[in-house]
Amino acid sequence: LYFHLYKNGLLIKIQTAMSSATFTLTVDASDQDQYSCDYSYKSISTTSSRSSTVGITIVSLPTPRISLSTNKKVTWGERVDITCFLNTQYTGGTFNLKTGSGSVIQTKSGTSVTFSFPKVDFAHEGSYYCQYQTQVSSRDFSSPRSSFVDFTVIVNLLQPNISFSAPDGGSHWGPQGLEVTRGYSFTIICSTQPQYPGGSFHLKFSESNITSINQSAVNHSATFFHEADYKHQGNYSCVYEVTVSLRTFRSSNTELLAITVKASLAPFIGSGVGIGLLLILVPILILIIWRCKRQKQQEDAKVVYKQRGRNTYDTASHGRNEMDEDEEDYENADIFQHNEHSDDSGEDYINVDVKVDKKAKANVDNVYTGPNNCGKTFAGNEMEEDEDDYENVCMSQKGRADMHAGAEKCWVDGEIDDEEIYANME
Repeated sequence: LYFHLYKNGLLIKIQTAMSSATFTLTVDASDQDQYSCDYSYKSISTTSSRSSTVGITIVSLPTPRISLSTNKKVTWGERVDITCFLNTQYTGGTFNLKTGSGSVIQTKSGTSVTFSFPKVDFAHEGSYYCQYQTQVSSRDFSSPRSSFVDFTVIVNLLQPNISFSAPDGGSHWGPQGLEVTRGYSFTIICSTQPQYPGGSFHLKFSESNITSINQSAVNHSATFFHEADYKHQGNYSCVYEVTVSLRTFRSSNTELLAITVKASLAPFIGSGVGIGLLLILVPILILIIWRCKRQKQQEDAKVVYKQRGRNTYDTASHGRNEMDEDEEDYENADIFQHNEHSDDSGEDYINVDVKVDKKAKANVDNVYTGPNNCGKTFAGNEMEEDEDDYENVCMSQKGRADMHAGAEKCWVDGEIDDEEIYANME
């Protein structure tokens, strides 16, 4: 038997068989039409009537399109959207979002759907594709797979901030950067913008064997205290570290903070203040000592002047007493001479008296005034050619007055202790 296959009445295929035949067709959209068949014998030219027709409907689903809302590197915790789209006449189907291994993650109805990950985690990273499924004439049809999209979940830490403070002062900006006085306390603060809970800060020091100091973050910051010493001089930077979903991540380093430790100025200031006080106090002390010494000298001089005045007064009084005694002796001598020599000696007395008086006026003896004998005048004993006649010459009242005036003058000019004053007596 010969079996004939017809498409819209046109013979397209012949197949020999004993009782039945199966025609296999690779169809596309152009093969959609009505088909029928008949048969005939080899020896007889007669052909059977045609069979009923069957219609073939071609269901052609195009390849869906897939898109990713972000870059291939997605920050942990961000939202990720995957969109699947299919342009077809066979609506009413569903889209499946599948992983690279073929597992279905999510399913949504429609020819354009979006699959979302509100907060992406490391479990979400990988490859994804879309596939559309629909039913036509009670049969299930699936579209080809879309292309793959993939993404990686990362933790992108912001660069932290580094700052400096000196609660006690002792810091300023110098030509080489920040300068801290040795012995003063200073604080380095590391901070970052809120991204993830917890974490810790690492303070890196480039000039020390200690590469970093770790401290847990409190309110997204950490404070490091130091008392400035030369070993703290160098460059500082901060690094923030945090663990997210069992993975540890580190931020980039902050800008370098250069700190220079300078010697304390307190000893120099103290020395300067001490020297300044000495420069002020020493002249004052010298002036005080000089004034005290001068005052003492003046007081001593006053005491000496007073003592000399008293000595002068006593000496003058003593001189006057001696003169009075001499006058008494003189009077006694007159009486004695008068009694012993009533006639002859009286003439001698008068002559002696006149003679002595003339000599006192003509040949005035020098008067000696000493430091302790101010006002005491000694009249020289006149020796006549005949030494038998001797007479004590007494000072007249006028001489005593001159002597008293000389004593007062000696008290005024008594600063020269041992100088001898000689004066001519009239």
